[in-house]
Amino acid sequence: MLPFFFRHYDRFVDRYFIYDNGSTDQSIPILKSHPRVELFHFDVTGDSFIDEERRLGDTIWKGSDADWVIVTDIDEHIYHPGIMDYLQRCKERGVTAIQTIGFEMISEVFPNDASTRRKRLLVDLVTQGARSVGHDRLCIFDPQAITETNFNPGRHKAYPQGRVVWPEYPEVLLLHFKQLGVDYTAVRSAELKQGLRPRDVEQGWGFQYLWSTSEIRENWEKLKGLSGPVPGLGSLKHVQPVDYCREERIVRLSGLFDRQWYLANYPDVESSDADPLLHFCIHGWKEGRKPNFYFDPEWYCLNYPGLSSKVRNPLVDYLTRGEEADAWPSPCFNTPWYRQVHGISPSDSPLRHYFPNRKSGILTPLPEFDVAAFCRSHPEVIAAGEDPFEHYCLGTVSKVGAAEDR
Repeated sequence: MLPFFFRHYDRFVDRYFIYDNGSTDQSIPILKSHPRVELFHFDVTGDSFIDEERRLGDTIWKGSDADWVIVTDIDEHIYHPGIMDYLQRCKERGVTAIQTIGFEMISEVFPNDASTRRKRLLVDLVTQGARSVGHDRLCIFDPQAITETNFNPGRHKAYPQGRVVWPEYPEVLLLHFKQLGVDYTAVRSAELKQGLRPRDVEQGWGFQYLWSTSEIRENWEKLKGLSGPVPGLGSLKHVQPVDYCREERIVRLSGLFDRQWYLANYPDVESSDADPLLHFCIHGWKEGRKPNFYFDPEWYCLNYPGLSSKVRNPLVDYLTRGEEADAWPSPCFNTPWYRQVHGISPSDSPLRHYFPNRKSGILTPLPEFDVAAFCRSHPEVIAAGEDPFEHYCLGTVSKVGAAEDR
């Protein structure tokens, strides 16, 4: 992995500070031969290897006079097609901390380009991956502005202190190259397993290193099934960094993702401590989960095959194509009727007009539902700050509105 690592980072990294925990392969000679590398050895004196790595991540950069610091592992490649220009723009805008967009990269076997005269980058050889929220990390920051990183074990989350200014939206990919064939993954897991200490096992830190070969294969197959072309690489190389997270940004800005509702209806998401919006954008819609009470992904795709795609988030399709064509988001919202009654222009969103006002007791999503009469009969619903129509539907056997009425 080291030759690929240096081939990737030598293009924009001035100095490397690498901490090694007793490698027994050919890593040490390679590291010592690189002119920009300062090599350090570290021992784990406590009861956790993972926590010692976290401590290193929080401290090894302190005192640096660099413009930017990158904290990462050898198998993690930070990617932006114009990384130096991007970092300069961030500096000019006062940005001090950059969080990446994570992908778990997938290949059948570990790539070998020894037969080619021109040594290729790993990002050119492996271009398929599965979105990995665990790798949406603080990886790049200004050490003159950030005083503490406060990583959690595994460095999947950080709570930086100091003059913390994030970009408006993420543009940098973090590509994790561990799932490069089942054999390679199994070998690496066996090596990393040896470093785990009692507290790691007790806390479940690095639990994947304890998997059997069959479990590793099962996980690899699952990730392969979830993987696809990574934006900015391979067949999607034309995608600009501003669009790497386009679908997630569309959903976030739409105001139609109901975080509280999603967590209440899918308790497994809440117990996993996952970001609910990212869960919906990456996994939820594929599992038929709804972002709010009024949008049903499965129903929408079934009723509007010409306004949806199997490979794209149905809510994004609805927002960018369907609503403009007066498609219903579900049987619970009559788009053309609502647009006409409230004088909403073709370029504006009826559902976005209704959604923030749905608990007011004034607006109704369907002509069949008399919201005023319902609220007079059930004043406790408005008093509790609940949605009258949702309350009505959950308490009524028959559904209001039908697909054929659209």
